[in-house]
Amino acid sequence: MSYAPDWVLHAVCSTIATSFVEGNLPIEAFANRMSKSLVKSYVDCKPEKLYGISEAMLFFLAELEEEDTLHYCSGFLYNSVCFEKSGRPRKMRGVFFDPLAPARELTKSQTVVTSFKAFVFRMRNDPSLGQPREWRLDEIAEIKTLTNILNAPVTFADAL
Repeated sequence: MSYAPDWVLHAVCSTIATSFVEGNLPIEAFANRMSKSLVKSYVDCKPEKLYGISEAMLFFLAELEEEDTLHYCSGFLYNSVCFEKSGRPRKMRGVFFDPLAPARELTKSQTVVTSFKAFVFRMRNDPSLGQPREWRLDEIAEIKTLTNILNAPVTFADAL
């Protein structure tokens, strides 16, 4: 099976959460829209999974009574894309290397939510983990396919 790498799920779900907070559409619209494209490469990117993870991330921030949701979601996106779990910079280039290659093992929804929770607590102690102002996802050429999916226009029809 071809599953989404954990960092791709992190990026997708943090983008869904951010888009929902910034936008005026139901969270399901963003999850459905991204799932349509992602499921072609990753069988586990069902709308229900993406919606559930994104919603759990937002509920967690609400429980903490954090007002700056966008700050934590954008920081999680930045750190997931640019760095490995160990903190080393993520490898994006190489001969015969595709950063968006499917993973062999399924990443469970709870694993993504737990990673987000841990990141929020780390970021509360170290604000430098936030996304730099000048950083933009679309500047990383190696993941242009993912960037196009994350930036795809979403309409109310996607919620249905």
